Amino acid sequence: MARRKASENEAEAAGDPLHPRLADGLFGHEEAEAMFLRSYNAGALHHAWLVTGERGIGKATFAWRAARFLLSRHGENAAANLTPATTLDAPSTHPAARQIAAGAHSSLFALEVSGASTIGVDEVRKLRAFLGLTSPGGWRAMIVDPANDLTIASANALLKAVEEPPPRTVFFLVSHGAAAVLPTIRSRCIKLTLHPLHAEPFAHAVEAACARARLDIPEAEQMQRLHALSSGSVGRALDLIGGGLLTLADKLERVIDRLPRLDHAAVHDLIQSASGAKNADKFERLCDLIEERIEARAKSAAQGGRGNTTQAALWAVAWQGFRERRIETDVLNLDKGAFLLAAFSDMERIARKA
Repeated sequence: MARRKASENEAEAAGDPLHPRLADGLFGHEEAEAMFLRSYNAGALHHAWLVTGERGIGKATFAWRAARFLLSRHGENAAANLTPATTLDAPSTHPAARQIAAGAHSSLFALEVSGASTIGVDEVRKLRAFLGLTSPGGWRAMIVDPANDLTIASANALLKAVEEPPPRTVFFLVSHGAAAVLPTIRSRCIKLTLHPLHAEPFAHAVEAACARARLDIPEAEQMQRLHALSSGSVGRALDLIGGGLLTLADKLERVIDRLPRLDHAAVHDLIQSASGAKNADKFERLCDLIEERIEARAKSAAQGGRGNTTQAALWAVAWQGFRERRIETDVLNLDKGAFLLAAFSDMERIARKA
């Protein structure tokens, strides 16, 4: 398997039990799986799939699961099988599954990026060079995760590959929002929209991920809190569990729930919990949580009808302002406590207007 910055990313993935290529199952996305299987069983599998939705809900897991399914089928399609496939499950003992788990399948190429990085044109050229190699036979799978991180130049380079793919090559483009993907690429893809998980599949997914990562599985009450705090995103829930941040998230939730009355004592306690050099990671995660809560308020107001248009706009402006001040605070090394206090004051002001 080829991967962007292979030596670094393969080592990182090999040491990460939560990497989506290692997930045994997919929970709560039966409709997306059924749509893919219908296309496969009809012998008319589309060559490009744009898998969209919120962060952490299983988009990459779906992409790797579908790729593993194809690579375990030896290039077969419905015409070569008397019995249609009913699931994307592939036995973990299958050679293709074992090679993918080891990061060594010769028919799979993954462009992966994390953090604030981008996927540059040179990386996409490596993918196109990979496609130009002689195929060992059977299916080939290309995973781009996330497609949001393609630059204009790399997106245009990828477009050329998606426009004229070799036979039995399937692209899986993972995206946290279809609008961020080049329209000419979108138009050549089948769009699969995945939704945040309901409580039951969410719990199953969290339990499976915790078992892989050897984390304590949350009890029922804690699982309910995680579902609410993460808005059905398993990725966000695992951040809370693995980083020991559930208490921090609970404190933030109590502050926000009391708006428009700002509990200054609770705000001070929250800021203290994420202050100091030793709590740098907690501060960053707290900022992530605040961004998510402000964004959730904006979306909720926007979905509430015409009467909430002004309120939605206020929360959207607050979200943008928070992101800009967060960057400024980091770049200029400004006082983090003052930054957070100003953010909560802004939320109080907007909540009062609402």
